[in-house]
Amino acid sequence: MIALLASPRRPMRLADACYHGLRFAGWLAVTLGCVAALWLMFFVALGNFSFGGTVLQLENFASRYVAASAERQDRFAHFFWLTSAGLFAAVGFFRRHSLLTRDAAPTSDPRENHHG
Repeated sequence: MIALLASPRRPMRLADACYHGLRFAGWLAVTLGCVAALWLMFFVALGNFSFGGTVLQLENFASRYVAASAERQDRFAHFFWLTSAGLFAAVGFFRRHSLLTRDAAPTSDPRENHHG
């Protein structure tokens, strides 16, 4: 009898784990997309917000990267990943509230009085 009562909870736990896993995967995907968009906006700003200027900046960057020594390429890769991690942390900080569960009630004004 106890085994019969415990079995319905197991699929719910699995469903809840899948739900939260997919929710977190979506949060990660959107946050990484925001970091990529910030990098794109950086090059667009370098190109004076024009398509031609952006393409020229990217071409300039690519030609200098390919011509650099292996040591400089490694330093650039290190700088790129550190900067990307910082951007990810900043975007994640501002998106932290979207990780709240769907069932959680939105917070209201703490000065609000609940009567009744």
